[in-house]
Amino acid sequence: MAQLLDQVLGNASGLIGTLVFKVRKGANFISRQPSHRSSPLDPNEVAIRSKFGLAGKVASGINSIKELKDCWPKSTGRASKCNLIFKANYKTINSAANLGSVAVVPTFGFNTVNAVLTAGVSGIHLVTDALGVNVGIDTSIEKNIVAAGVVVLQTPTLEDIDAIQVIAFKTPQHSLDLINPVDLSAAFTGGELTMYESYTDRKVYACLVTLDDAGKAVRYSCAVHS
Repeated sequence: MAQLLDQVLGNASGLIGTLVFKVRKGANFISRQPSHRSSPLDPNEVAIRSKFGLAGKVASGINSIKELKDCWPKSTGRASKCNLIFKANYKTINSAANLGSVAVVPTFGFNTVNAVLTAGVSGIHLVTDALGVNVGIDTSIEKNIVAAGVVVLQTPTLEDIDAIQVIAFKTPQHSLDLINPVDLSAAFTGGELTMYESYTDRKVYACLVTLDDAGKAVRYSCAVHS
């Protein structure tokens, strides 16, 4: 892909001959028109496409939760935060058959003790021991807490739905309490509940996020999984 630097005619977009013009964050890029493939994909190509699609669904879910998105650093280039989240998860996800790890937040969050994350009948439940006063949380700034993450759904009970799907979630805000155990739940409703109930295998990845009075993310915990 090439970048168009001399934009005499403004930002070009669309197909001209065999060239495709695209506008990304105010810049013009040129690529060749993709050609149709006649040969079947080999197993390695199928696996790469499957992994790419799964990483995209995971990144989109994480990016849709503001509290999680705020935990990721701003890109120094043109890439969006969603792209940054995608790259991080493409490295940690293996495949649909062997999922590996999902990075709902960057590394180096604060630790939780005896965290238990459960995919229940209609929602997600996270409990941990009390966070304690030695995890670096500043209660003069951090006032509330939520649990947030994604559920990777597999083994559908219906024939006409995707083999793998991802749902993002977050719990309601609770006042930050460092002394008592953490106990947070998120219930699915409507279409999300219907989707959730349509799969028998549910793998959950989540973390805790502390918030200031304005609801902005301040600090996050290490990710946990079910």
